[in-house]
Amino acid sequence: MVFDDIVKYFSEKYPGKVSGKVEFKCNFLTVDKSIFKDVLREMKEKFSFKYIVDVVATHWPNRDMKFDVVYNIYSIENNIRVFVKVMIPDEKIETVTDIWKGANFMEREQYDLVGVVFEGHPDLRRILLPDFFEGHPLRKDFPLKERKWFNKADEQNLGIRFTK
Repeated sequence: MVFDDIVKYFSEKYPGKVSGKVEFKCNFLTVDKSIFKDVLREMKEKFSFKYIVDVVATHWPNRDMKFDVVYNIYSIENNIRVFVKVMIPDEKIETVTDIWKGANFMEREQYDLVGVVFEGHPDLRRILLPDFFEGHPLRKDFPLKERKWFNKADEQNLGIRFTK
């Protein structure tokens, strides 16, 4: 199996909703939001992509599709890596933890840093930043200059001193 076989299969099954390209020696499959879970499930079950390497979200505030969510999946059996990209208009997308349990912490990380809400996630809460942190620092509209870091309270009694 090669990447072209995967692109051909999904392009015939979902005409106009899937496109594939190879760029920088990487395989990219761009999938419409309406079918992305079906495609990912088939990638795992039919094409043996049993390893989810990473989930990455990016924020594009000036586009209609304001977020990209990219699933980096790998087939050990066939030695193929594919980046499955889904563009979404708002910050909501279904979780894939029912397909790969390993996506749990990766989706929590993207929720914490970018603010993407993975609907149906079993435990969607912050994973890197403290609970009292306001906002999502990897969003492009995150206010850096006006930001008051944390809340100027040393809640964990670490001896942190806040300055202007």
